[in-house]
Amino acid sequence: MKSQNQNPKNRLTVASAHAVRAGCFLILGIVSGAFGAHALKGALEPDALGAFQTASQYLLWMGCGMMAASSFGETSGMGWVALGTTLFSLSIFALVGLGACGIEASWLGPLTPVGGVLMMGGWIQWVRSIWRAR
Repeated sequence: MKSQNQNPKNRLTVASAHAVRAGCFLILGIVSGAFGAHALKGALEPDALGAFQTASQYLLWMGCGMMAASSFGETSGMGWVALGTTLFSLSIFALVGLGACGIEASWLGPLTPVGGVLMMGGWIQWVRSIWRAR
């Protein structure tokens, strides 16, 4: 595994930078989940609300996973996970929000599966790195 303790004291290590991203995903997941459950419950169609909840849940799950991965000190693939999570969740939030405002944004739709593929690829890379280090 890569050593993450080689940076000077006041610099973020790669693992701690991913932990910060993970913490941001957790915060956004909590806030968006609460917003969806309370403010949007009557304002959105059930399908749109379900999509919004899915995006919130992925922020939470990926945040937890990235936090756990950072604790191993192995960060390989975590950049892809972070980028994928951002594309996946934010594209869903944008599609739901713009759709609720009557704005056609179907061009954002392809970003969601691209984000999903990046998340999967990042986790595959992380597992490979852990496997090779054993």
